[in-house]
Amino acid sequence: MRANIRAGRPVARLVFASIALAAAQAALAENLDEKSLSLRLPAAMSRFAPYADVAGVGGASAGSKWSSSVNPASVAWQPVPGDLHLSLSPQYSQVRFANDTVLHVAAEALVWDMGDWGTIQPSLAQVRSNRKDTLQGPAFRFDTDLEQLQWAKKVNPDWSLGANFNFSKSQTRFDLDPAPVSETNGETYGLRFGSLNRIAEGLLAGVVFDYAASPSRTTLYDFQGLGIGNTRVRDTGQQFILRPGLSYEYWKDCTIYADYQLGTFRDSSGSLTVNRFYVGAEHALFKGAYLRGGAAMDTNGKTAWTTGFGLSPTERISIDVGYQDNMFPELGPELGRSHTLTISVGFTF
Repeated sequence: MRANIRAGRPVARLVFASIALAAAQAALAENLDEKSLSLRLPAAMSRFAPYADVAGVGGASAGSKWSSSVNPASVAWQPVPGDLHLSLSPQYSQVRFANDTVLHVAAEALVWDMGDWGTIQPSLAQVRSNRKDTLQGPAFRFDTDLEQLQWAKKVNPDWSLGANFNFSKSQTRFDLDPAPVSETNGETYGLRFGSLNRIAEGLLAGVVFDYAASPSRTTLYDFQGLGIGNTRVRDTGQQFILRPGLSYEYWKDCTIYADYQLGTFRDSSGSLTVNRFYVGAEHALFKGAYLRGGAAMDTNGKTAWTTGFGLSPTERISIDVGYQDNMFPELGPELGRSHTLTISVGFTF
């Protein structure tokens, strides 16, 4: 046991060092209104939690033992029950903004425990929005499709490792009826690596690192009819995200979560650095019923509040609901305050 705990100490040190770094970064808050949407949109999407249980606890999950975690290493932390060791989970989220823009997000995930070969989790997501005028005038529409594959393996009882590859295609459009203003088409290629360790009884530490590159092509239309023609611009954005987290299980399936997220987003317009803190708790009211709550805070003074609940009538079925208020302040200048409702269902075979 001592050898296993000692093996987890480097990850634990990195978690605590990263949290200490958060205090140093707190004074470096940036004015979001001065940043381009090409930076703020991926920064906002990095907050998104497709699973309702994670959404309900403020988005904190880097140290979670559940496969819904943002940490790919969590996929293998617990064996998948059932005869086939398969788990299927469809999810739906509706994000409604103050300007009446609505994002509909559907996601589908499959977890397969392959024993000595590790555990894989392929998943898909589709995002579709309506067309609504922004607070600044032009109408906005956003669509994207995501594919990802996660693999994880539990190296020993106190340590697991995981990796994730993801790819998405997106389109962002602005127009002043009936004239188009701009259209951006792009792809994102992302890699994510994670580690999860038990550093004491009931205490898990996780670290997640993301890198993504996003080549894009934007057409700026001559919507005012000035005779200058359309302008086409190519660009490549990059993002780097470090996310350490802790979870403490003070009673069976009753857990406190805390994450710190440091992210940098870059393209030809400049760069944006975000510092965020996610905290939440999940408490079992009785067997198969859970109550959740949490918050997400950043160094720009923006705080999102979350809540939710979960029901597991049997070991093979689960239903989770999460609600988030103001989770995407990066999009506030165009779309205003957001309200997010997420529903997840899980089936084990």
